[in-house]
Amino acid sequence: MQKNRILIQCLIFLFILVSKGDSYSKETIIWGHACIPPIYVCDENKLTGVAVDIENIIFENLKEYNHKRVRSNLERLLQNLKTKGLFCNSFISKNADREKFLYYSIPAAIVPPIHIFIRKDDYAAFGGTNAISLENTLKNSKLKFGYPSFRSFGPTIDSIIKLHAKDAHLFPTYSSEIVKQQIILLKDKRIDYTIGGYFEINFAANQGTKIEIMPLKIEETQNYLVLYIVCPKNEWGKRMIDKINEILRKEIPTQRYFDSFKPFYDEITQDEFKEQYQKLLLTPLLK
Repeated sequence: MQKNRILIQCLIFLFILVSKGDSYSKETIIWGHACIPPIYVCDENKLTGVAVDIENIIFENLKEYNHKRVRSNLERLLQNLKTKGLFCNSFISKNADREKFLYYSIPAAIVPPIHIFIRKDDYAAFGGTNAISLENTLKNSKLKFGYPSFRSFGPTIDSIIKLHAKDAHLFPTYSSEIVKQQIILLKDKRIDYTIGGYFEINFAANQGTKIEIMPLKIEETQNYLVLYIVCPKNEWGKRMIDKINEILRKEIPTQRYFDSFKPFYDEITQDEFKEQYQKLLLTPLLK
């Protein structure tokens, strides 16, 4: 009886060693993120959000790798990807500069149209209308504009901001707490307006910050923003993106993948979001 007990204990110990050895032998992919709720919601001891739910689906299908999440600002995230190590990122928009050093997945996510955000008390100063021209507003040097440096909002908006980037009344920010910092700057009246996703800015403003904000549509574009998963532009990155694309083709049509986006729509916008999901994520799978 004693011998059997010892044998069982030895087998259990051996199993643990083998399991740990297998874990240690796996490559570890580093997944960077900045705090952009509800995409990434950074609490003290827990990371949640839309991108986290989608990444978990990816991880579930890539069990041959270990996965580690690392928080940083956008500049550092992009710099890590340039080193061509085992780095990948989710929810990255596409632009010409990034395509020089990144492999992009097929379209992996969408977010509702980007908005300008102001203090509610300043509504009249911005024309008293629910839509403004970003180009014309940026020409007004009396209004201070804060925006997260290195974040891309799509080609139309990016090109407008780039044209004015050196103007003295534009203030790029570099924190890993991207949206929270913008709200604080608005509250403290260090800037007069900022830019971001409708649900992310409202989410951050409702997290205990005493400020009434107002969203304004951007006249130049009201398109949904398409986002991707990216890895370095090398052989490993190409193989990884090929694997991720296989997973996305299988998972995007599923209910659980669509349900990951619940923070991006409400009862009023649900049908619109479904339409855009079909157009921008499901239809490309048929090509």
